[in-house]
Amino acid sequence: MIPSLLLAVAFILLALYLWHLRQRPYAAVPFLLGIGLLTLTITIKVQDENRTLAKQDVDTLLDHLSTTDLWRINEVDRADERLLLASTASQALLRAKTWYPERAGAIDSTLAVLAYFAASPTNFPQWKRQRSWDEQVFFLAHAGATLAHYQLATGNAGRASELGRIGNHLGTRLIRSKYKHLPSRADEPFFRPADNAAALYTLSLYERIDSAGLLLPTYTDWSAYLTDELYYEESRLPCAAFSTTNTCQLEPSAAATGLYIAYRAAAREEVETDIPYREWLHYFKGGISTPFTLSIRQDMRQDEQTRFCGLGSKPLKCGRYESAVALWASAEYDGDYAYFRLFAGRLLGRWLNERPDYAAMSPAKRVEALQGVAFWALGEGL
Repeated sequence: MIPSLLLAVAFILLALYLWHLRQRPYAAVPFLLGIGLLTLTITIKVQDENRTLAKQDVDTLLDHLSTTDLWRINEVDRADERLLLASTASQALLRAKTWYPERAGAIDSTLAVLAYFAASPTNFPQWKRQRSWDEQVFFLAHAGATLAHYQLATGNAGRASELGRIGNHLGTRLIRSKYKHLPSRADEPFFRPADNAAALYTLSLYERIDSAGLLLPTYTDWSAYLTDELYYEESRLPCAAFSTTNTCQLEPSAAATGLYIAYRAAAREEVETDIPYREWLHYFKGGISTPFTLSIRQDMRQDEQTRFCGLGSKPLKCGRYESAVALWASAEYDGDYAYFRLFAGRLLGRWLNERPDYAAMSPAKRVEALQGVAFWALGEGL
């Protein structure tokens, strides 16, 4: 915010200088520009402080998450997409309950729908096959998070048994794993730091409910292993996925590594040894930025396309959610100016573009669109 204010002040000072030189016709242009930029900066800050966009996005989630056709699953990939939506949307709704009390009843009822979906053995056969859970960290992380968000928001312990199974499994198996990570899915031969960071976030939620003392030793070992073994080339960021030989299988992308950053911060408050958000921003900031906008590219290096980008951020599609994930990560790490520019870009886009007609979309397209809304709401609501 400060650079945009300084830019506005610079134009106003230039106008005063021209006025002092009796160049009054020329002074009008920088004066009007300065006043316009100052007004825009203050308006953006007020909108952020009042959580105007956050409330609109939460309203969108509440309006569309309870429709029954949204949660019908026909394919495994579709199940993962819907589970990630349930997890991130319920996280946004849990946070919203503290600053949006007018919608508390709707938030509770929507969280109940999401918890029912995540806890259904019909939707997720993994509930019946606990022996395979060491190869199902994506399911454990996001099903567990959805159930924990529901219990923390409502105080209803009706899903405490399922949550306890997940919490205890993560708390014991992650720390015992040779690689301090568990595979995301049984049919994949590698480990994703983003999914395991999400698992640690879920473990932190379980800690708030059960106080089992599992989070700190697990997080410490996981973080140390990343630092010692898994940083990609010269960076302090891990690959999107690695193999059992510690070989980088999928190089970092903005979405996959951004989720790792965001969930890592959400799991445990930033400490000096944590990966800073600015490290991620250094590699993924795009070339076109202004005091009011910040572009995020999906590739780590300019003009070098990330191979198998969609596989690294699975089930998210590359090129769609980078700015929303960046806003969330910057909010978690108190990104300040980066957050201001990302939020400003989002606000300007809302002013200039028509609102999507979510009801007219097919369920699959609606899931993709609402996923973006959930990510935006997470960042805007912090």
